[in-house]
Amino acid sequence: MEDHEGKKILVIQTHGVETPTRTYSPLFYAVAAAAMEMEVMVWFTMNGTNQLKKGAAEQVQLDPTSDVTLKTMLQMAMDNDVKLRVCQQSLTLWNMTPADLIDGVSILGATSIIDLALEADHVMYF
Repeated sequence: MEDHEGKKILVIQTHGVETPTRTYSPLFYAVAAAAMEMEVMVWFTMNGTNQLKKGAAEQVQLDPTSDVTLKTMLQMAMDNDVKLRVCQQSLTLWNMTPADLIDGVSILGATSIIDLALEADHVMYF
């Protein structure tokens, strides 16, 4: 089996709380890659930005019989050293400010995605 340690994975998340079935998988794969000792970043842009608003992720629960919410998944990602980044211009799209973001999320300008994609060993897009 190939050694993946140290590889860089960039996950681009464009779906938000209005499409809950599309929010969990990117975070699940990000955590899996981190468990394989890869350097992982999730870049939230467009509608994906709204899941980072304080209080929003707690409202998304795919399985009503489970205690796992989107907030659980975001926290699991951060607990596994997955970097969460959001596009500055997407914050504007959602009328959000840095104070609206959950803790642990950093803001980068829109053009940062180009450099991040070029530096990554693999890019996953959701």
